[in-house]
Amino acid sequence: MKQILNFIQNRNVILISALILAFTLPANAKHLKEYTILILGIVMTFSTTGIKFKMLSDYKSVLKVTFQSVLMNYIIHGTIILSIAYFLFDETIFNGFVVIAATPPGVAIIPFTYTFKGDLDYSFKGILGTYLLAILFTPLIISTFAENISLNPMIIILVIVKIIIIPIALSRFLLIKKVIPFTEKYRGKVVDWGFALIIYTAVAINRDIIFSNWIIVLKTSFVLIIAIFVSGIVYLFFTRKNNNKQLQISKNLMLTVKASGFAVAVTLILFKQKSAIPAAVMSILVLLWLISLNVYYSNNK
Repeated sequence: MKQILNFIQNRNVILISALILAFTLPANAKHLKEYTILILGIVMTFSTTGIKFKMLSDYKSVLKVTFQSVLMNYIIHGTIILSIAYFLFDETIFNGFVVIAATPPGVAIIPFTYTFKGDLDYSFKGILGTYLLAILFTPLIISTFAENISLNPMIIILVIVKIIIIPIALSRFLLIKKVIPFTEKYRGKVVDWGFALIIYTAVAINRDIIFSNWIIVLKTSFVLIIAIFVSGIVYLFFTRKNNNKQLQISKNLMLTVKASGFAVAVTLILFKQKSAIPAAVMSILVLLWLISLNVYYSNNK
């Protein structure tokens, strides 16, 4: 019985099950869709309990980490995506890739930094800095590469408040002395199951789009596999002898993980539903990449 419970509670099993259910039983996603931000907020609240505000006291470090994060996630990752997608797709699908390039790093980086035992200080500074800069970068990138589009920065500001600022504030209550035992006991479970629900919802609501556009999906997968898997594996290869494993974990996540939920939402607001195919495919590939990293880091402790 204990072995069965351990199997069910295994992170990889939970996430893969979420992906399978998204394709086989997608109907419940419409009920979960409106709660996605709330679920993500809860996950972030538990994930950010390890963050100390003194991390931000060293402004030089904050600026350095933010610069590195922008370089990896916006410039390198974004350039790979746009330079390949430009030659493969029409304007409708290419606009979806533009949104991905303009999307900040995924907030999932923080909980998975905790899960992989990475550098939480680095990941938090990188996420915070890039999300603040997203107020400038996201509209700028979209307006530069996509035609006749304007983006209200308030959309991004509201996202930042809901999934970063409020959860960090609430996480302080989970650090109250009497609450810490509860936090330590359930933090991992909340992160795993919460992220599984988010993945299920993101994939399930785009299931029909994915199934009805296989050629586009395959071409999209090709672009994103290079941007996520190939770049991530290359990074692992060149940093394999680096002694600061925690930092390299965080940097790898910053290089390869975009906010797929953010990308889906913004794409649907600005473009046709078909333009959301790249973001929907990305949500699947990011999940597979995170599962792959989980296996890799578990076997290379």
